[in-house]
Amino acid sequence: MEKFIYLVLGAVLTWAFYFVQRRVERRGAFETIERNQKLLDLKQGLDQSNTNLDDLRRFEQRLIGSAETAARIADSYFSQAEEVARQGDDAVSQRDMNEQALDGFRRADARLKTVVAHLRGQLDTETLAVFEDAHRCWLQFRDRYASFVSQSYSGGSIRPLIHAVTLQSVTELWTSELETQLGDESV
Repeated sequence: MEKFIYLVLGAVLTWAFYFVQRRVERRGAFETIERNQKLLDLKQGLDQSNTNLDDLRRFEQRLIGSAETAARIADSYFSQAEEVARQGDDAVSQRDMNEQALDGFRRADARLKTVVAHLRGQLDTETLAVFEDAHRCWLQFRDRYASFVSQSYSGGSIRPLIHAVTLQSVTELWTSELETQLGDESV
């Protein structure tokens, strides 16, 4: 009798294992089919929009470049905040903070000028003319945007600090954007 119970129990466990295994295998198959369907939809979407993998790679590099720039800016602000906190007992004047912010902007602007000069050397005459117009408009935008942001601080001695910090961050973002246009070349 004991052997019969073990035989029935073994048969039930084998049967249950078989169906569990089939369900697991089917889930994997469904996942594979679903993943392949998504890939096919992506490929068809790319074909319809006349986009290729190189375009996607360039887009990815631009996103990575923007994220790296944002991380550098955030790290810079964090470092500056640590420095201000350390110097808290030394009573840093507003004038000193404004001057430090202006120095940060001057460094960012010098870096931008280097990248722009390098980019200008790579462009043909027609593209250079389009770039010069875009860059001139961007410089106007930068100044107007920084003025707008600083105007939101109603008076007081913080306005020049906000203006300089905004100029610096926007300049660093534009520099990063232009660097992505250079591709693998370093400046």
